[in-house]
Amino acid sequence: MTACACCGAEVDEDGAIDLDLGLPPLAGGVERLAGGDVLLGAESAYVRCVLPVELTGDLELWFSAWMRVTAEDARRAAASWGEESLRLTGTFAHDIKPWDGLDGAEVVAEVVEAGSPPDFVVHPLLGRTWDRDHVLSAFPVELPISIRQELRGPWSVERTSGLTPHLAPDGLRFAGPGRTVFLDTRKAPGVSARCVLELALAGAPSVPADQKHLVENGAELRHALWLTTIRHEFYGHVARFGELLIVTCLYDDPADDAWARHVLNSVRYGA
Repeated sequence: MTACACCGAEVDEDGAIDLDLGLPPLAGGVERLAGGDVLLGAESAYVRCVLPVELTGDLELWFSAWMRVTAEDARRAAASWGEESLRLTGTFAHDIKPWDGLDGAEVVAEVVEAGSPPDFVVHPLLGRTWDRDHVLSAFPVELPISIRQELRGPWSVERTSGLTPHLAPDGLRFAGPGRTVFLDTRKAPGVSARCVLELALAGAPSVPADQKHLVENGAELRHALWLTTIRHEFYGHVARFGELLIVTCLYDDPADDAWARHVLNSVRYGA
């Protein structure tokens, strides 16, 4: 981990992530072979393979995914599972966001390392490096690293490691042990940034001067206030002409004040 330059919070930057895409569509009785890595049904057959996808930032994304094969190839895979001679052709059995049109794509897999499942060696996602934030923003799961999460419109914010995103009525929520972030985007067409912020702060609690701050940077105003109760509350606002993003952080550990400031400081508008 490294320390964030803006607030001192620890930030993790790279690593590898394993994601399981779940079982393919199955109908009727299914025979499970090779320890469940080969599925043989009356109308379809599948083999579980590994799809290694390269992302920016020295990150690799490893999908546990299935390919459709013939019943004959399924039996052959089960009989020679883990042997380096095993090579299979078939079609991909998943759709994965943010990509389109992957289900049904022609693919090839082979055992690269003896004793391991086959790796996809021909697949539409192989052969290039994908933007990690754009890709991982599409997965509503807890991640072991921090990413830049895309929000509605041109906004984005850092989703720190260990937080799971959930759709909320007015925006997005990240939640994890001892930490929760609520994100709400609003529009006020034709209203200046200062007026947008004043409207957002109407009815806000009064706090001491050392529990709030306001920073003006060109067309943007960033404001925050925080409360110290049994659970710590941090309310941040990023106001622009006709636009507002509200960042609410709730956390148990007072040391996470730096983390909350980091989340607010990570907000970006536009590319």
